[in-house]
Amino acid sequence: MTYADYINETTQNCIKVISECSANDIADADHVKEFLWVDDRVTGIISGRCTSLKGSAEENIQDVLFDEEFLKDFTEDKMDMQVTMTMGPEAIDAVARYLALKHISIVELIENERKRRSEKDCQTKSNPVRV
Repeated sequence: MTYADYINETTQNCIKVISECSANDIADADHVKEFLWVDDRVTGIISGRCTSLKGSAEENIQDVLFDEEFLKDFTEDKMDMQVTMTMGPEAIDAVARYLALKHISIVELIENERKRRSEKDCQTKSNPVRV
């Protein structure tokens, strides 16, 4: 996967996780950012493996390792590539997903989810179920 692929996939994982949260859970964008960072369906940072991984980590990381934007973000976060490489492909995959979060507007995803819920509520109110 390229870094752009990681960003796209991580965005989709964020959308899925946010859609499963209560209105209270998504009230504070900073709180949402925090729990997305540690959610294994989004990054895999805590467990060392993203649970929504498509394909194998070995296959996924092949292109990202040479992606200039990924390497820039990796360097800006002051990570050590040698240390990360010794942790294996799952760790590199998790780091790529974690770094991808920098490129995702969590506030925008929350706003989209609120809008989706509001539209769904309006549809439900305009089409009441008759018993």
